[in-house]
Amino acid sequence: MRPTRWYALVAVGIGAGAVGYLITRASYADLPSPTLYAQISLFVLAIAEGYTATMTKARLEGRPGTRPIDPLVVARLVALAKASSIVGALAAGAYAGFLGWVGQLTSTTASSDVRTAVAGMAAGLALVAGALYLEWVGRVPEDPNDDDQ
Repeated sequence: MRPTRWYALVAVGIGAGAVGYLITRASYADLPSPTLYAQISLFVLAIAEGYTATMTKARLEGRPGTRPIDPLVVARLVALAKASSIVGALAAGAYAGFLGWVGQLTSTTASSDVRTAVAGMAAGLALVAGALYLEWVGRVPEDPNDDDQ
């Protein structure tokens, strides 16, 4: 499995932003305002992944008070991290596209939606950061004796 590439996440975010902008522009009056529940759940996932990464790192390093971790569990956590980073990029991009449209409006509802969109972007970026940290923790260290040239 290859590490997640930053440019892939940027491409996903830009694509989601474009789609979010177009959908919002076409039907903003018909869409319900997003609630904070989605952003809260993204923040909770980001915190959970950061905590899992910290605990996994401690277990891999064999710190006192921790048990060894099964390598298959680490591989599953890395797979979770790769998927979560894409979800975070999708969310951040979609909220950025939404913000691109509602930021131009001057109504009271739009100003409330601006705050919601900013919180959504922050939550998506936090999920990306937590996922990338978890993925980084799960990497197999390079063998210095490996002469694979």
